[in-house]
Amino acid sequence: MASGTVYRRETPSGASSWVAHATWQEGGKRRQAKRSFRTKKEAQAALTELLAAHQTGTFVAPSRMVLRDFVEPWLDGLANQGRKPTTLQGYHKTLNAYVLPRLGGVALQELRASDLDAMYAELLRSGGRGGRPLSMTTVHHAHAAINKLLHDAERKGLVTRNVAKLADAPSLTTARARGPEMTVWTPAELSTFLDSIEGNRNDALFRVMAMTGLRRGEVVGLRWSDVQLDRHRLTVNQAATVVDGLELVDVPKTRRSRRVIDLDGATTAMLSRHRARQREMFLRLGVTASASDRVFTNEIGDPIRPHSIGQAFGRLATTAGVPKIRLHDLRHTHASHLLMAGINVKVVSERLGHASVSFTLDTYAHVMPGQQAEAAAAAAALITQRGTMSERRGGEL
Repeated sequence: MASGTVYRRETPSGASSWVAHATWQEGGKRRQAKRSFRTKKEAQAALTELLAAHQTGTFVAPSRMVLRDFVEPWLDGLANQGRKPTTLQGYHKTLNAYVLPRLGGVALQELRASDLDAMYAELLRSGGRGGRPLSMTTVHHAHAAINKLLHDAERKGLVTRNVAKLADAPSLTTARARGPEMTVWTPAELSTFLDSIEGNRNDALFRVMAMTGLRRGEVVGLRWSDVQLDRHRLTVNQAATVVDGLELVDVPKTRRSRRVIDLDGATTAMLSRHRARQREMFLRLGVTASASDRVFTNEIGDPIRPHSIGQAFGRLATTAGVPKIRLHDLRHTHASHLLMAGINVKVVSERLGHASVSFTLDTYAHVMPGQQAEAAAAAAALITQRGTMSERRGGEL
């Protein structure tokens, strides 16, 4: 059974604080815990909470471990659970860039929601390079990382609760709403780009991305064993990324990302020509294609580096004279064209490998304004039709 008291403590300089002091027996030894507070009320509340935790068996032993010292063991634990290396790298970079420089020296058990609130405010105000503001999306990601870390610390009994749940972090919905507007090519601009790159060694790669909405890692990881030219389709079974300079290939992050995508005739024909050229090139150079069976490789059959695709895309877009967009905007362009063509949003969502149809709607609702007008007209037509039928019935009476 634990017991405790609250008393006032003064320093030689005249400063004072209130101390919550608890004692208990553990393993035949006397243990104690002390925490200082500005007011007697805060100290009494803390002591009451501590004694109640002893009573219910949820007590967390005092520890001076600081946030910085918990990060590596935490990441090791996530690795043991099978988390993807890219996920671990993302957590590591985010914490090192934004959280640890500000809160790394704070004891886990002394971290408060107000500390996180202050950090988020600072990041939004001046957390970027050169003191520039960080985007709400970036700050949300920082919150997601510290929230996951503290959740696991609570689960392991290192803290009494996850204070990140109490913090006022930017919501992802708000962050997306305030983010930069999506930039896509019109059908004419995409056609101009695809026409201009015919004959380039990367023509098939960028046509596949433009006409399927594949992500960069998915197209880099695509294998010929995943392509059925006779059936005009391909299957997304894996994605490639680079972590610390090494390529890592793994199954897509979500179940919906593993999907079958139908190909149009022109894209299938270009892939067939690409395969013939690839085999001829390897034969001419005396190179044996690597065992990876990749659809898109460099000149000696090795996997291409994901970052090199973006660089090549930028050069080709400039040459084609079309507006500058990001490589990932090819995916947005494909989705936008499908929706503008009236393709059912569920089909579009499945084709892109989105986690849910609602995500597709939230992301691309702005490219479907015509459907609102069609809905209004359809509703009006129903009412008009019903009114006409009622008049006819009245006439018959």
